[in-house]
Amino acid sequence: MTQNPGQDPNQPDPYHHDPDAPQPERTGGYQAAPSAEGSGYGAAPAQAVAKPQPVGLAQKLMYAGGVLSLVSGLTVLFSDEETLRQQMQEEMESAGQTVDPAMVDAAVMGAMWGGPIFGVIVAAIWFLLAVFNGKGKGWARIVATVLGALNIVGTLISLAGVGGMPGMGSGGALNLVLSLLSAAIAAAVIFLLWRKESSAYFAATR
Repeated sequence: MTQNPGQDPNQPDPYHHDPDAPQPERTGGYQAAPSAEGSGYGAAPAQAVAKPQPVGLAQKLMYAGGVLSLVSGLTVLFSDEETLRQQMQEEMESAGQTVDPAMVDAAVMGAMWGGPIFGVIVAAIWFLLAVFNGKGKGWARIVATVLGALNIVGTLISLAGVGGMPGMGSGGALNLVLSLLSAAIAAAVIFLLWRKESSAYFAATR
């Protein structure tokens, strides 16, 4: 081994590398990249919960209920105005109210315009509840249950002739049939939404 001039012979040559000498352990440098397993980026996405059949059927019935509400609200537009006025006058007399022609005219106009608007609003509520119940939203199931129960109770009260509002019978037999169908749909929806498999679906998608 040659030595540089002026170098102490007892000191090792800093420029000479012995391949057999043990290599010092490296403490610095970059650390290995973390494994994708167990991290949020590499984890498999959670699988969507399958919608049970009762919820799907309830969703379809709610869409049907919305269409029924539209039809029910539009029937008043095809009613004869004079016949509607006569019906309202008879209902006011049977309720013990004083029949005022101006009051009857106002009630007729309110029914002619209010019926379709009310039908559109009710239909929109049906459709929205159908969408969110299909997604498993718990609040939508509660709202659908409450409104469905009110629908059923209101229909029963109308059939009993208690607290009927003027113009309720303006649709005649068709209005009665539509009201019964709407109440039947509401009862079926409530039953389907609270089935055991439906409750498990709403709990899983909470």
